[in-house]
Amino acid sequence: MTRGLQHLRVLVAEDEFIVANDIALLLEEAGATIIGPTPTVRETLKSLSIADDIQVAVLDINLNGELIYPVADELARRQVPLIFFSGYDSLSLPERFSSAARLSKCLGSAELVSAVFEQHLQNLSILTPVGSPFHEQSIVDLVPGLRLRARRLMGDMVAADGLVERTLERAIVLAPLRCRSQSLAEWLHALMEVIHSESPYGPN
Repeated sequence: MTRGLQHLRVLVAEDEFIVANDIALLLEEAGATIIGPTPTVRETLKSLSIADDIQVAVLDINLNGELIYPVADELARRQVPLIFFSGYDSLSLPERFSSAARLSKCLGSAELVSAVFEQHLQNLSILTPVGSPFHEQSIVDLVPGLRLRARRLMGDMVAADGLVERTLERAIVLAPLRCRSQSLAEWLHALMEVIHSESPYGPN
């Protein structure tokens, strides 16, 4: 997925100006709102002190010779999904960050945007509505079923995957309004039907 970050608030910490600028422009073009970029651990922590609604963080591991871990610890405390975006492919992360995403700077722009999108979706997927009688599945686990449903609706594989993408993009925006008594799978499939009825032949 290469678009549709829907004003997602993304913290970027990167000490190389050109790389930082490229990341910020890339994510902004995809719809994100950027916090930063910040080139040092101190400045990044300062940004955190005034920004309490960060939804995903893209962090270089080494900022001007200082490891980013104090920032990562604070973000983890806030349950913000982390993406370590670094050229240090051989550097091992502390065990406490084992579940964080890790991308090499050698990868293309699409991989970074996709990682930001997927990290946010996975974070949303673990938030079970209070009082829900359903055992929630991860959004990642539900994607194959969504793709199958989309192919039945669209008849074309590319168009069907586009419908799944639009459904997940809309889900990010509407997640706070989701009915407490409706399962995640049920809600996503109903949302897909609505989006298909609005534009049955794909996005205009």
